[in-house]
Amino acid sequence: MEDFVLSKLVGEAVDNICQVNPKYENFVVIENGKKVLYLQLLKALYGCVQSALLWYDLFTNTLVQMGFKLNPYNLCVANSQIKGKQCTIAWYVNDNKISHVDDTVVTNIIERLKSSLGK
Repeated sequence: MEDFVLSKLVGEAVDNICQVNPKYENFVVIENGKKVLYLQLLKALYGCVQSALLWYDLFTNTLVQMGFKLNPYNLCVANSQIKGKQCTIAWYVNDNKISHVDDTVVTNIIERLKSSLGK
């Protein structure tokens, strides 16, 4: 995470995290009669706005390194000429669509993305 981001845990979530690491019990406070624990995020966490931006930057930079160009009208679409034909990748949140007339190109791109993104 690039900014200072806090996560607020309340109630049962506090008990669960304290079971995992009892050191957190020292930082539990009571607010409005409920246990509360504030944690600073050091890495991206699903659901945070900044996490989504970090993922977008990583994904688009990976595509650009692979030779794709972002569509200036829709920044969630990238195109590249591969084997003389257009290849298009479009995405929304965690859904991706890759299209090319040659299915081996699609398979190759998927494998390159897996390799680059650690999946």
